[in-house]
Amino acid sequence: MNNRFPKSQRLCSRYLIDKLFEPGCSKSIAAYPLRVVFMTEEASTALTPETQLLISVPKRCFKHAVDRNRVKRQIREAYRTNRQLLALPDGQRASLAVIWLDNKHYPSSVVTAKVQNLLTRISEKLKTEVGEKLKTEVGEKLRTEVGE
Repeated sequence: MNNRFPKSQRLCSRYLIDKLFEPGCSKSIAAYPLRVVFMTEEASTALTPETQLLISVPKRCFKHAVDRNRVKRQIREAYRTNRQLLALPDGQRASLAVIWLDNKHYPSSVVTAKVQNLLTRISEKLKTEVGEKLKTEVGEKLRTEVGE
């Protein structure tokens, strides 16, 4: 498996970032000291990556850039090695923003465990949403067929 994290998988688009943090467009899950804001949408082309990631470590948490960069490196490594846990429905793409919430450093093993937890919870949430969407579509079809 390819464990690279190329630029195409980083969330850089101002439009997508604004849409991600727009109220009502995304969902959020927390596993302290991390919070993930995510949204899914239809993949427009086959060339767009399945998942794009944004990592944010606020300056109010760590005043020195060295400390912020260390935390970002830990999160990036944890995501890079565990991204296969994030299972998306066919034809969907996801945008994720990982936000650091604490002003303390944690060992890489703790950060990795939290990222794994968040990715599995996001996958489960997406599976249940797809199941509910299918149930409502089937229910609507049945109602229209019975009504005719």
